[in-house]
Formats: sequence, C-alpha cells, structure tokens
Amino acid sequence: MTAQLSEFIDPQVVSGIKTIGRLAALPQVTLELMRLMSDDRISAERIQKVLEQDPALSIKVISLANSAYYGLLTPVTTISRAIIVIGLKELQFLALGLGLADSFDLRRVPHSYDGEALWLHTMAVSWAAREAAEATGLADPGEAMVAGMLHNIGQIMIVTHFTAHLERLMRHLREGLSFRQGETQLGLRHEAVGCLLAQDWSLPASLREVILHHHQPQMAESCQDLVAVVNLATEMMDLTDYRLIYESQGEKDPSGYWERLPRFSREDKEKL
Repeated sequence: MTAQLSEFIDPQVVSGIKTIGRLAALPQVTLELMRLMSDDRISAERIQKVLEQDPALSIKVISLANSAYYGLLTPVTTISRAIIVIGLKELQFLALGLGLADSFDLRRVPHSYDGEALWLHTMAVSWAAREAAEATGLADPGEAMVAGMLHNIGQIMIVTHFTAHLERLMRHLREGLSFRQGETQLGLRHEAVGCLLAQDWSLPASLREVILHHHQPQMAESCQDLVAVVNLATEMMDLTDYRLIYESQGEKDPSGYWERLPRFSREDKEKL
C-alpha cells in the first residue's frame, strides 16, 4: 500500500513524513489510551495508572478538572478525583486529544489557515462518530471515537509541518481551485499523507482505512462499517458550525453508499 500512497504525495513530502513521523510519534501513554478506549470493561483504576505514567499529561487533566466549566468549590488534586469529575470516557477522550495536541502544535499554522477550526472539527467528528456508532450499532463506540479523532491526521500534519506547501494550497484556493484540486496539484492528498503517517506509527489497519477513505467509504477494502460511521460523523458536522469550509463539496460520497448498508438506511441517517 505504501507504494500506492506515494503516487498521491510529492516525494519530498513522503520523505518529510517519515522524518516527522519519528520526531512527532504519539506518546506511549496516548497509544495506550487509544487501545483502552475500545474496551468497555476498562476501569477507572486502569486509566489512572496509565495517566500517571505521564506527569505532564496528568497535570493538564487535573487542571482541566479544576476549570470553571465544572464549577467545583473544592480543588481537584488527584487523577482519581479528576476521573470522577470529568467522567471516564470523557477523560480518555480529552487525554487523547491532549496527547495529539502535544505532537502537533497548531501554533505553527500560518495565519492564512484556520487551525483552530480544524482542531474543533476533529474533536466534534470524534464525538459524533461515537454517537453514530451507538445509534447504528455498526461499530464499537470507543473505536469510532478514536477513529474520528484521527480521521484528519493528514491535514493536521500538513498544516503543522508542511506550512510552505499549505501556503501554496491556500493560494490555489484563492485562485478558484477546489480543495481536492489544489491538494492533487501539489501532491498533498491529506488522506494519503495521514495513512502513510499511520503506517509509520504502526496504527491498526482499521484506523488506516478510516484515515484513507473517510470521504469515500465505498472504497474501503476492510472495516467498511467503521469507515462509514466516521464518514457519517463528518457529514453531520458539515451541517454545523464545526464544518471545514475549505474542504471541497466534491468530496461527498456520490455513490448512494448509505442505501447499500443493510443495517442502516438513509432515513436512519437523517434521524441522527
């Protein structure tokens, strides 16, 4: 698959992905949280032990529990208390997000691109994927949440590590090209970039399929249900303030894929 992916990516970008993939590798604690999120039997004690392996991440989680959002009168000083305050699944989600944020610093993003919108979209799709998985029964909700968070990892990598390429892409958009056309001209297809990075990180095949085919689930070679759930989540977010305005409308699935899902009709989709 690596050779096929390289056909869609500029050779200099391919080389850069391999270098950056080593430098920006996900922390071991983050990878462990990704694995645990697919386990509905996971205990608060297990999550606490994982988080405590990363003092910096633990401090961020405790700080979050003490934020005004939760409105506590008594300060939170331990991970175990933070788990109670935030909630087990929510804490896993937030900790994973913090781990990704450490690996991809959005402060590097050029002013011509809205990095905050990309990050909010990523978080929103992750939550929506979990909801869609629960509503449809097509995928494990925890796995869907992780897949939703990682589906656009290629775009996140481009905007944080290939800023010169990004500037050229934004110039193409201003000249009237679609997002897809601009990516293709520059050899910068974000799905291929993300999948190649996922390969270097040795992420599971199911997540690689989501990253590569989240715009076209009918193209997935395996795990089509999981890919479909994330695709649904992205379409749901396109109807909200969390949409990505730069992405081309042409990336929508035109094939009637949803009608071919035996367990989930387009009417069910619209109810969500």
